[in-house]
Amino acid sequence: MVEGVNALVIFTDMRGFSRWSEANEVFVNLRGFIDGFMTILRTRFKAPTFEIRSRGDGALIYRRIEAEMSRAEVTRLLARTLTAVRQVEADFRRHCREFGRRVGHGADLSLGWGIVRGRVIAVDDDLAGHNVNKCARLCNQARPYGIILDRDDFPDLPRDARGFVQQDRILDGMDVARVWVTSEIASQFVPRERLRETPEVHVAGTCLAQGPGGTITLLVARRSPHRRLFPGLLEGCGGQLRRSETFADGVRRHFRTELGLDVEVLEDLHVFYAIREPGEPVIPGIRFLCRRIGTNEPVSSNHSELRWVTVQEFANLPGEDFVGNLKQEVIDLLQRYHA
Repeated sequence: MVEGVNALVIFTDMRGFSRWSEANEVFVNLRGFIDGFMTILRTRFKAPTFEIRSRGDGALIYRRIEAEMSRAEVTRLLARTLTAVRQVEADFRRHCREFGRRVGHGADLSLGWGIVRGRVIAVDDDLAGHNVNKCARLCNQARPYGIILDRDDFPDLPRDARGFVQQDRILDGMDVARVWVTSEIASQFVPRERLRETPEVHVAGTCLAQGPGGTITLLVARRSPHRRLFPGLLEGCGGQLRRSETFADGVRRHFRTELGLDVEVLEDLHVFYAIREPGEPVIPGIRFLCRRIGTNEPVSSNHSELRWVTVQEFANLPGEDFVGNLKQEVIDLLQRYHA
C-alpha cells in the first residue's frame, strides 16, 4: 500500500560506531548494545504516536501530523521533540557507561540527529520521498554529534532551546538547505585552510611493579582466544587515543578502564610502533613503560590470563607469544629504566 502523508521525520545514528566496534572487538556484544539503544528510543518515542524503524547503528523515527499547522503549533511540536531527543541522549550516555563497565571496553559514542517536517510517501512498512532523503542527509551532516533542523520546516525555536546556530548547508544531490544546528556541529563548519586530519593513533603501556629490595615484576596479559586481532597473544594494555587527549592520559585511561589499575606513565621511556594488518590502514602507536600505583590487582574480561612475571621470566617467554615486537620493545625500555 502506498499513500502520501504529512509527518515529522527524525533520523538518528551513533557517531563513530563502525570504527569503535572494529577497534574494540566487541562484536559478540553488539546485538545487545543495539537492542538497548532501540529500547531507549521506544521508551522516549512511544507507540502508537511514533513508529520506529531500525537502521543498523541508527533509526528512522516518524509520526503522522496534521497537514495544516499554525506557526505556534509547529514550535510546540518541535519543543516536545527536542525534549524527547535530550532524554534519549541522557539515557544513551548511561547505556554506554553501563556497557563499558560490563564488557570492559569504553563506549565513548554520541548521537547525530536530523529532523524535518513535511509530505512523505508511506510505502507498506516504510517511508520514502524527498523529505525522508533530506532528513537522512541532515543526520549525516550532524557531525561530530548534535542536531540539525530544517529551518524552513521549523522557522521558530522554542524559548528553552539553547545553543542553536543558523547556517546554510549543501546537501549531497540536493539544493542548499537552511538549517538550525547545535554548537558542536556549527564549530565543524570551517574553511579548508583550517581543516585538520584526524588519523587513528594508538597508545599502549607495559606496567612494572617494584617489590622489596628493588625487585621488578612485569604485567603480561594474554588476549582471549575469541579476539579478532592477535587471539591468544601476550600484550600490555592500550588502544585508541581519544580526541584532545595526551598520550599519557590515554594510557592511564586504558589501564583504569580495561584492567582496573592506576599507573604512573614514565613519559621519557617510550618506543614507537605500528599496527599493520593486510587490507587495513596502518595505525601508528607509542608504547610507554609504566609503574603501578597502589596495590590493586588487574581484572579483565577480555584476557584469558593476567600475571606478574619477573624480568628473567619475561625474557624467557618466546617472542612469538607476544603481539608484534612487544617483547624486545619492553626489554629495551627496561634497559633504559635501569640506566
